[in-house]
Amino acid sequence: MKTQPISVAIAARQRGVALIMALIMLVVVTLVALSGMRNTSLQEKLAGNLYDRAIALQSADFALAAAEAWILANERSAILKDSRVVDCSQASANCPTIPTNAFAPNANGWTSVTPTNFNEGVKAGSNPQYFIQYLGLKNSEANTSTKESVLSLQYGATGGGGSNDSPQNATYRVTARSSQPTANNDRAVAVVSSLIKGS
Repeated sequence: MKTQPISVAIAARQRGVALIMALIMLVVVTLVALSGMRNTSLQEKLAGNLYDRAIALQSADFALAAAEAWILANERSAILKDSRVVDCSQASANCPTIPTNAFAPNANGWTSVTPTNFNEGVKAGSNPQYFIQYLGLKNSEANTSTKESVLSLQYGATGGGGSNDSPQNATYRVTARSSQPTANNDRAVAVVSSLIKGS
């Protein structure tokens, strides 16, 4: 008769331990679930940023191709008459490799590209733009001389020009950006640059 209260006390103690273990397991499962949700949210943001950057690069490349097509379709004299083209062949010209307003909302000197369904197709923030600088007449060795880097024209080399040099072409530096940056737009902005030889 003295053993019955003891067994009841042991059973009651065991039910208390089971409750504590269940609560601990519930806390652990909740922490794991929260960590998984945070990881998924972070991966979604990373994927979104990569997607936005890819669209920005496509948009800038599109503007670069549009600028090249415009240069190849026009004569040098007509291109230099365009007020948006900066003539860097003059000694007094201030022609940085990347335009000073490339990442600013300033649109001075930039030409917008308005393709038919470009923005709808890639969901770009706004129309891509390009900026053209005329570097002067350069021969084919102006940027391949062993004394200069391949990108020497990008950094101000004048190149050859003597009577023994190969024929010279009008050389343009085109900088293209994916869109015009604005204060309220958090989209990625890509800027690309290329040298284009025209007539």
